[in-house]
Amino acid sequence: MTTALGADAHITELVGRLLASVDPLTDELTAEILSGEHQYVESTLLSHEQLRDAVHDNLRTLLTALQGRPTSLDAPRAAGRLKAERGIPLAALLHAFRLAGRFIWDRLLVMAVAEDSTTELLHMASGIWVVIDECSGAAAEAYRATVEEQSRRDAAARSVMLTTLLDGSAGNGAGAWETVRVLGLDRQGPFLVVCAEVNDGTEPLPAVDARLRSAGIGSEWIQQIGSRVGLLALPNEHAATTAAEQLARSAVSRVGVSRPFASPAQAPSAWREAQMAAQCLPPGTDGAHVYGSSPIALLAAASPDIAAEVTRTVLGRLRDLPEPEQTLLLDTLETWFTAGGSTTRAAERLHCHRNTVLYRLNQIAALTGRRTTDADSSAELYIALRAVRLAGGTGSRAAGRA
Repeated sequence: MTTALGADAHITELVGRLLASVDPLTDELTAEILSGEHQYVESTLLSHEQLRDAVHDNLRTLLTALQGRPTSLDAPRAAGRLKAERGIPLAALLHAFRLAGRFIWDRLLVMAVAEDSTTELLHMASGIWVVIDECSGAAAEAYRATVEEQSRRDAAARSVMLTTLLDGSAGNGAGAWETVRVLGLDRQGPFLVVCAEVNDGTEPLPAVDARLRSAGIGSEWIQQIGSRVGLLALPNEHAATTAAEQLARSAVSRVGVSRPFASPAQAPSAWREAQMAAQCLPPGTDGAHVYGSSPIALLAAASPDIAAEVTRTVLGRLRDLPEPEQTLLLDTLETWFTAGGSTTRAAERLHCHRNTVLYRLNQIAALTGRRTTDADSSAELYIALRAVRLAGGTGSRAAGRA
């Protein structure tokens, strides 16, 4: 930094006198900072020696710049980093620079009055504050950069801690509880693990943290390959339903939710449940599915090979039809199931005559050998339909969130 103030030679000489007395001036300015509004912050988070060293280096930098001599911004940057690392507010850092500017001005003014050179001093007043602004700006920039780096390190550390819980390396007892304590999730209520599918880099649960906080639910999240995984700490057992509702409102992809569990040592098995629960939703849909809430979907998701075999066996020749025909028949079958087996209600939802629904159900019976009026056959058709939906097969997926 080189600041040419265009100062009168006599004023430059006065600045030189201050620079020659920088050590006692440092003690005065340090005392003034400690006696100001930020006394508590400065005196408890920085040692007196640390504060004095920072004041000394920055006072020297300021006075050197006021002489128009080349100097660097290393001192203000170091002060910014130090105060950020100690957790001192940015406002306190900038306040100290303002105090330094006023401190220098007051002493120059006293000297200028004594030597009848106040007019010359007034001509360089704006230049003094230019120097103060430049130094305080460099300090603030270093402060913000340090805070950002600390945030990145903290986030990485929290991510590692949560990973140790999920993979079981945090231990089965005190270690697991200590980890959730550090994460701020050591509450009395149970826990949940959530696994949200990430598609094309899109955030799968936008604004979910705020939604959960508003319901009194704490959470910590990590990013995995293809998913975002969270550990939720519930305020009570009843909050599990609330959590699932908030997750469903936020979801823009498939989200799986584990069953509630009492100890963080159970997080690894809960993570597997959450992963499996997400697979209980058809590909391309969004929503939140709780593990075990649909046993048929769980069976199909847990054994995709067997589910595919069931589909081939049960649906038979129906799967050989052109895709538009398959879609029409499977959508009709699904609508009939969601209508509780009522052809009238199914026809209303499909916007057709009930005889049309009956005709299509008869077509399904002819192609599969299974009639919806037979309990066993109807159950097999339902299972096969769910397997098709979960495999991302033909037909509407809107009702595939069983």
